[in-house]
Amino acid sequence: MAGKRKRKKSIKYKPVAFKLTQQQKKRVDAFCRKNGTTPVNMYKKAIMAYLLSNGYGNQKNSHEPVIGPNQMSIFDIVEDIGSMKL
Repeated sequence: MAGKRKRKKSIKYKPVAFKLTQQQKKRVDAFCRKNGTTPVNMYKKAIMAYLLSNGYGNQKNSHEPVIGPNQMSIFDIVEDIGSMKL
């Protein structure tokens, strides 16, 4: 009996707007016609390339948790028990 599959988490999109000059728009259109892509896909790839080159690529939040000065660790308890036996 097969288990239920988890549904894939849907991707949420946010609208972004920016202005281009006529010359910039002509260049984008020419580039897209030449490479067989759409302007939206070109913008997304250009933004991703920029982010990757500046250190903001496919990184997950891998920040170490902040441990406060009053936070005990398991090793503190082990040391306390070890010192009590002596």
